[in-house]
Amino acid sequence: MVARGPGGELLGTGFYRDGARIAWRRFRRDIGDFDITWLRSCLAKALVRRPNQAARRLIWSEADAFPGLVLDQYGRHLVAQVTTLGMEKHWKLVEEEIQKQLRPEGIWLRRDAPGRKMEGLDNREPVSIGNVPSEPLRVDIGGLEVPVDLQGGQKTGTYLDQQENYGKVAARAKGRRMLDLFCHTGGFSLRAAKAGATQVTALDQSEPSLRLGRQAAEWHGLAVKWVKDDAFRFLRGTRKGEYDLVVLDPPGLVKGKSGLEAGLAALGELHRQAFRVLPEGGLLATFSCSHRVGRRELLDVVKRSAQEAGRRVFRREILTQASDHPVDVAFPESEYLTGFLLETI
Repeated sequence: MVARGPGGELLGTGFYRDGARIAWRRFRRDIGDFDITWLRSCLAKALVRRPNQAARRLIWSEADAFPGLVLDQYGRHLVAQVTTLGMEKHWKLVEEEIQKQLRPEGIWLRRDAPGRKMEGLDNREPVSIGNVPSEPLRVDIGGLEVPVDLQGGQKTGTYLDQQENYGKVAARAKGRRMLDLFCHTGGFSLRAAKAGATQVTALDQSEPSLRLGRQAAEWHGLAVKWVKDDAFRFLRGTRKGEYDLVVLDPPGLVKGKSGLEAGLAALGELHRQAFRVLPEGGLLATFSCSHRVGRRELLDVVKRSAQEAGRRVFRREILTQASDHPVDVAFPESEYLTGFLLETI
């Protein structure tokens, strides 16, 4: 569907879905179809923009002109998530071009994201296209081989958006006692242990995720203490100044406008407790993966929490989503992960 602005200016061509949360999603700025010529060109451009590495996001929805499609690569295997009607209708065409340009051994197609219901779509069972292993696959992510559960993992296998931040945090870990909260499979913990952290505690509530973390630690002979617990409860029971480096990477605590106040309150509590368990000179790597809690909102939480905890805090570095999750400045929703590396004084 072609759309125009209030002054008659051309906005472009997009997928239209009556009754959806977002009724129109643009895939091109001119007038034209989502045909094989357009598709082939967009996929080729997306691939050129990505780093040449084993694990990477190949297509990031509207940012790559594929509204409602996320496609991640793990070696010779791909995991796709489809969330819009327009992409549902064009999936076979997209799949054929993916096969031609990438020649994967298998594609795990998921259509079960929460966003589908907001678009008026039912969830569907995953589909294996080609050979997709049911057991975790060994993949190099951020310079370390780790197990990835393509069929049973979260989102599209695992989280690749922090891949470039692992090294930035690990570079500060040597000689420090680290606490990695909401660790998932231990992305930060494993790299910190390898970089020389004297003690690493990795906490999450998902036993399957912790199991994959333990497996990776065993592969590389890394000493990590894996804890299955609630982060809020764990922090309240932790002694003051017990850790020198804390990673705070919670799931999206703000799902919508109605949950903003409660989500910010939860973030505030997490930060107050994190500042309490850090000594002077301690480091906090904190993140928000909620679009409604961007850099400004997260910094506001940091300021208030530091003041309430009686701490002075300096910003050492701004942390963002990996470069294979490109941000389209005309589509601010494409930037969802923001973070800071902070030092307590």
